[in-house]
Amino acid sequence: FWAAAVLILFSPSLVEAQRDRVGTASISGLVLDQETNDPVVGVEMSVDGTSALSITNDQGEFRFEEVLSGSLILRSRRLGYEERMDSLSVPEGALIDVTVRLSTEPVELEELVVEVRSRLLEQRGFYERQRTGYGGVFIDRETIEDRNPNVITDLFRTMSGLRVVYGGLFGPKVFVNQNITFSDGGLGCEPSLMLDGVRSTMRSYDFIDPVEVEGLEVYAGGGAPGGFSDPCGTIAIWTRIQVRRR
Repeated sequence: FWAAAVLILFSPSLVEAQRDRVGTASISGLVLDQETNDPVVGVEMSVDGTSALSITNDQGEFRFEEVLSGSLILRSRRLGYEERMDSLSVPEGALIDVTVRLSTEPVELEELVVEVRSRLLEQRGFYERQRTGYGGVFIDRETIEDRNPNVITDLFRTMSGLRVVYGGLFGPKVFVNQNITFSDGGLGCEPSLMLDGVRSTMRSYDFIDPVEVEGLEVYAGGGAPGGFSDPCGTIAIWTRIQVRRR
């Protein structure tokens, strides 16, 4: 029984496409009963054309590490349920979260729920800090591509709590809007820059090409977590490891 957003027929072109896939990704997910919404234990999850196999645990969870990226077929099988096959498009280096619903009757199943996350940002704790809610602004690769900035500071111009000042020897500067009086007549409070988890003395954000950025975290005050804390705030930039830096 096929239940997928896009029906894929096995053909020479599909086999050839699978051979051409490069890179890897990870898939994790949850299998639920279509009627009761309860986790389904003991479901055999596999990826067609590979040896990848995972059995759902007591919480209905499964996981595949280092599967080939590209187009693939995710198969779900358990005695007492209709077999299900879903087509997935898996970007290289991504961490894919899926929710699969199985039915005991041959009925039309709900579409597979897919969430694509960056494996790099997952490893750096980006999503955990986002879930915890430290009051920061989190921008991932998909958002950066949607906004299509010419330079990094384009992402800050409309961000609440920040002010971009243009001009100067090293290009635009970023300031935090805080009620601080400067005896030297300064323009404001400059947040710290952290580049790939290390505090940086880089003089301009625009030395970093937006194409090389996987994600950003912006904390416009002192409420940032742990090593990100700074009275003037912190801007953390995570670069893409597969892109060669300047």
